[in-house]
Amino acid sequence: MSENAVVFCVTRLHLQLTAVAITSILENYQNNQPLQILVVCEDVQQPDIDYIKTLPQKFGLPQVTVDFWSKPSEVDQISPDFTIGEGVPVPPMAIWRLFTPNYFANYQKLLYLDNDVIVKTDVSRLFDLLDEHHVLAAVPDFLFAASKNYYEDQYPAEELYGMKSMRHYFNNGMMIINTAQFNQMIPVDKLITTINTTHWHLADQTILNILLEGHVQLLPWRFNYQHDLTYLHNPDYHWDPQLVQKIIDDYPRIVIRHFSGSGFLALPYEHVQVSDEWDLEFWRLLEKVKKASRVSHPSKD
Repeated sequence: MSENAVVFCVTRLHLQLTAVAITSILENYQNNQPLQILVVCEDVQQPDIDYIKTLPQKFGLPQVTVDFWSKPSEVDQISPDFTIGEGVPVPPMAIWRLFTPNYFANYQKLLYLDNDVIVKTDVSRLFDLLDEHHVLAAVPDFLFAASKNYYEDQYPAEELYGMKSMRHYFNNGMMIINTAQFNQMIPVDKLITTINTTHWHLADQTILNILLEGHVQLLPWRFNYQHDLTYLHNPDYHWDPQLVQKIIDDYPRIVIRHFSGSGFLALPYEHVQVSDEWDLEFWRLLEKVKKASRVSHPSKD
């Protein structure tokens, strides 16, 4: 078994996004060492599972495996009134990621990725980004890191998010996790209790930020590039010019593009026209994974 693994969590139609993300990983994997991709799933079709498991072989990477897992049983202990704030329910899938270090405790490190990502590097290199002094490595949330709205001297971060400063708040769409250290610091019982007794905004993400504050290694923007340039130039978000410019400067060096939302109908699959090169890359990868399935089912004509 590999020392490290890549993890996704997915339900229903979002499996198409997972397929795109996995295809991007396979395109850039150049290591002869085994790689395991673990997909925690619910309510997905068995034929789709069977097909995605064949992708490494189809793309000439027999050293890579894709395995599908049921959700962790511990999530059934979560209170049904768990919300992301203001009474908005947390999508159940979003909570699963918090339990993956315990679920896959046999691995030294996990690279957790949201489904809506495109990876443009050999993922085997990413595990080395997490040093031995931190439990987790991640990228700051762009908005909290660079908007004037979150200056430390005027925003009540501790009251609203349980943190000393929003400038250190990370986006959990990409996390490199030391499983042993994570499980030691946040045992499952502690995690479940925190989930069931708190009601923070952006709850699943905020809980990790609170419990791991001071133990997170913040990575450069390029490793979880969360928004497009239109979003980063939008004055409605009250960007601090100096802070946001550092994010913009990293755009040409994107390693992981994360389509976490850049406004109304801004995601590649929410509009007809192609807005930038990353929109185009998403559709290229989706077409590639779709076409590969046609090879498995040739026409009878």
